[in-house]
Amino acid sequence: MPARLSPVLRRSEKRHVDRVSLPLALVFVAAASLAVAQPPAQPPRPAQMPPLPLTQLDDRALSADLDNRTFSLSFAQPVALPDVLLLLVRGTSLGIVPDPTANGRFIGELKNVTLRQALGLILQPFGLDFSADGGVIRVFRRELETRIYDASFLAAERVASTTIGAGESDSAAARVTTTAKADVFADLAKGIPTLLSEKGTFNVDRKAGLVQVTDTRERLDRVGVYLDAVHDRVQRQVQIEARVLEIELNDEKATGLDWAGLRQTRDAERLMAALNAQGVIRTLADPRVQVLNNEAGIVKTDAITISVTPQISPDSVVTLALTPVVAAASSLQADMVARVADGDTIVIAGFGHERETRDQKKVVTRKHVETVVLLTPRIVPLP
Repeated sequence: MPARLSPVLRRSEKRHVDRVSLPLALVFVAAASLAVAQPPAQPPRPAQMPPLPLTQLDDRALSADLDNRTFSLSFAQPVALPDVLLLLVRGTSLGIVPDPTANGRFIGELKNVTLRQALGLILQPFGLDFSADGGVIRVFRRELETRIYDASFLAAERVASTTIGAGESDSAAARVTTTAKADVFADLAKGIPTLLSEKGTFNVDRKAGLVQVTDTRERLDRVGVYLDAVHDRVQRQVQIEARVLEIELNDEKATGLDWAGLRQTRDAERLMAALNAQGVIRTLADPRVQVLNNEAGIVKTDAITISVTPQISPDSVVTLALTPVVAAASSLQADMVARVADGDTIVIAGFGHERETRDQKKVVTRKHVETVVLLTPRIVPLP
């Protein structure tokens, strides 16, 4: 017997061996050694389960809880599954009742796992699962279950449109039509099958906004995590604050804003001061619109219409797909994509036209007018 075990055995000789409170690996070794040391006249001890290669069980008090004790085990050779299960609960106050069909042989190594983790890792490859009821662990054949998940998404295809101009006699009409290409339910129908087993089935009900899935418990858990992530992303919202400005330039010869100084501004107040130095500012509108993630919204004023689609990234950066259309003598239109941090402001400019005014003496004055839009997206916190 190794020297390191002799002090333990000397202490244990004063009591019955069956009541020795030792780590499991030491109990097995001590019991085998004491059987050799018994006098021949004594009756043979009852047959014991042969020692299995359990190692490195922690020295904390044994507990019936599935999560409070950790151990490591290693099986270099295949061991019958029922023997492994009995070994896992030996020395604890837990009992275990395996399903009669729970057979097979286990080989492998687990390090620093709880009893709950060990059962999950060992049973899953055999198509088995377990439940704990009081002090009894029941091991059973894994059966298919059915769960119904909420999928409260918009089922209809959204088309947003607007027309600038009152008629043929007015300024030229322009139409911005935005179609939401994303189909959440179609994406779910593609994503869910990748999470299911060969026996798993599912059904997506667009009208009711429900997803029904039948599969094993761990596969259903995966589907639940996936659908929660879809809900979080699809139902996030962005509030877009718009400010439409008209700047009539002071310099009659100017053909546009001087952006040399404007590019150096870092906040809205400095930008307004820089614009005010170049001309007379008039606020045409300051609308606000709240838009779902990856859905199109329309910001419309008498001077400009903007189709905007926000996309929220995990780092709270908002990507805006923008299509501004300015109502002028000849409509001006642009299409762009911009990235802006949550709460920062993006400036849309470059929409200028000439304006003629006549005084009472019919003196014509021509000045250049620029339309500038300030957009500030703010991510709406989830409830």
